[in-house]
Amino acid sequence: MATVRALGGKMILNRAQGTRDVRGTRMKVVIGAATIAMVLIFGLPEAWGQEASGQDSQAKDQKPPWAESPWSVGLTSYVWFAGMSGDVGVRGLPTAEIDVDFSEIFENIDWFPPPVMLAGEVRYDRIAFLTDFIYMGLEGDGASPGPLPLTAEAELKTMVWTFAGSYRVIQDDTVNLDLLAGVRLWMMDVNLTLTGPLAVRQGGRSESWIDPLVGIAGRVKLGGGFALKAEGDVGGFGVGADLDWQVLGVIQYQLNESISLEAGYRYLAVDFDDGGLILDIAMHGPIIGGSIRF
Repeated sequence: MATVRALGGKMILNRAQGTRDVRGTRMKVVIGAATIAMVLIFGLPEAWGQEASGQDSQAKDQKPPWAESPWSVGLTSYVWFAGMSGDVGVRGLPTAEIDVDFSEIFENIDWFPPPVMLAGEVRYDRIAFLTDFIYMGLEGDGASPGPLPLTAEAELKTMVWTFAGSYRVIQDDTVNLDLLAGVRLWMMDVNLTLTGPLAVRQGGRSESWIDPLVGIAGRVKLGGGFALKAEGDVGGFGVGADLDWQVLGVIQYQLNESISLEAGYRYLAVDFDDGGLILDIAMHGPIIGGSIRF
């Protein structure tokens, strides 16, 4: 009987221990499930938020800084294959007719100092400040009208520096139109040599002046990264030159959000007669360049 009780008691004890083990396992499962649920409820939304914010930050990083700012800066470097035609005269010498085609530019350009052509823009929303700098030396041949045949050789060193402010009256995804006003600074150094059957005559003159100007500029997107840009202005009005005007038209191609290439044609003319210097000339020819915006 004692043995049976012992065995029975052992069996009862084993059953109780088995019950506790099952309960412990169930408890561990419940705690584990609760932990997973808590992670799913509180952890994943936060992770999703971090992932979304990370994607937003990455998308913002991919956009150029100026795309979301009213401020932007643009710089352009270009080459203008400018020929020259018109009348040039200095005090004491007859006026000479000069004609240098843009196809002859490399034969007639003065490379020391070398030509420099730069433009820039600082913009805040619809308002912008513009500048355009040109330095170029040219040599041209021509003739002087009169009873005796005279051949002419002119050397011109030209610096033209334009400053203007503009206001964008039309601004949308396709068309921009700006009205502008400013001044154009001219500095001309002219040396003229006239050769005739009897003698050679030489003269030189340097003059500088400032012309007020007004103008208009526009840009139209054509699609596929291409755009058409045009600009025209007129100035002088007798303040400096009698007349000073230009027209410019280029086709632009946008390589990316910041860099674009352009090619077109430019015509710049001035009619100045003062201080012993006569200039009624036009500079014109193809233009190519590249711009960066940031």
